[in-house]
Amino acid sequence: MATLAEIAEHAGVGIGTVSRVFNGSASVSDQMRDRVLEAAAELGYDPGAKKRSQQVTLRGFVGLLVTFFDEPSALQRFSGLVPRLQTNNLHVVLYNIESPSQARSMLVELPRTTSLEALIVVSLPITDVEARALTKAPYPTVLVDTWGKGLPSVTIDDRHGGRIATQHLIDLGHRRIGFVGEPSDNSFGFVSSARREEGYLSALAAAGIPSDPTLIRHGAHLREAAKQMTRDLLELPDPPTAIVAASDVQAVGVMEAAESRGMKVPHDLSVVGYDDIELASLMGLTTVRQPLERSGARAADLVLEAIGSRRRTAFDEQLEVELVVRSTTRPPR
Repeated sequence: MATLAEIAEHAGVGIGTVSRVFNGSASVSDQMRDRVLEAAAELGYDPGAKKRSQQVTLRGFVGLLVTFFDEPSALQRFSGLVPRLQTNNLHVVLYNIESPSQARSMLVELPRTTSLEALIVVSLPITDVEARALTKAPYPTVLVDTWGKGLPSVTIDDRHGGRIATQHLIDLGHRRIGFVGEPSDNSFGFVSSARREEGYLSALAAAGIPSDPTLIRHGAHLREAAKQMTRDLLELPDPPTAIVAASDVQAVGVMEAAESRGMKVPHDLSVVGYDDIELASLMGLTTVRQPLERSGARAADLVLEAIGSRRRTAFDEQLEVELVVRSTTRPPR
């Protein structure tokens, strides 16, 4: 097996960098980590070989790797996933990811150090290096709301979702339509908000409405951040008459910002969210419904099929999204 020095030479880095990568140090950039792991894979190095005698065995457990596990959308996915597994005598062990560096290390190291019945990865972007590590794991892996080469995944078409949200507002007669979402260069590499924004822009273009960069705001996936971004939009000389939010959580922040300015939704501002979490129906929020609970249940089914057949098949199964019209949208005044 190759040595750390050989890997360092192959990757063009110092041996200390290689050591920090394999020890899960947060001081190594994602780009450098991928470079070292790629070199290790090419040389056939297995950093987990020495750990196998101490490998943790969790029979009857399915690992669930997820960020922001307490997000409403994640909890709804779990409500479809956990009961389906439990009725088949499988239980969930949660791996809550708190940082991008932890995610990168866990995706490569977990298959080498922990023996599970299966692993489900929710929403985390997967690099080719990480996908290879997961395909070589001694148990099957299923992805939800993300995609990786050689792995089965359950996803939705976020561009289509952003498009139908925006088209609904265009059909009502809105022309000044804002967008509130996350930046594309976020630390975890999440892409759903960016794809929903692409759908928003494509709907405007198809309707012959010029896109206005001043109507687009990016910030953290937090209600308070969306609230501040909306305040900025509403202070423009020519503010939007409607706003598409990249999530229901952000849509709540949009509505709170409007209320703080004495505006009424939808009479003064129409709002469309995304996800259709339980709170959306309680607030009468028009939103794009993605089948959160069903995606969790489908992931559980794929895990059960993989365990039962001992076969692994790579595919991307897309579930449909739909627009749910409630009371936060109407024609502009």
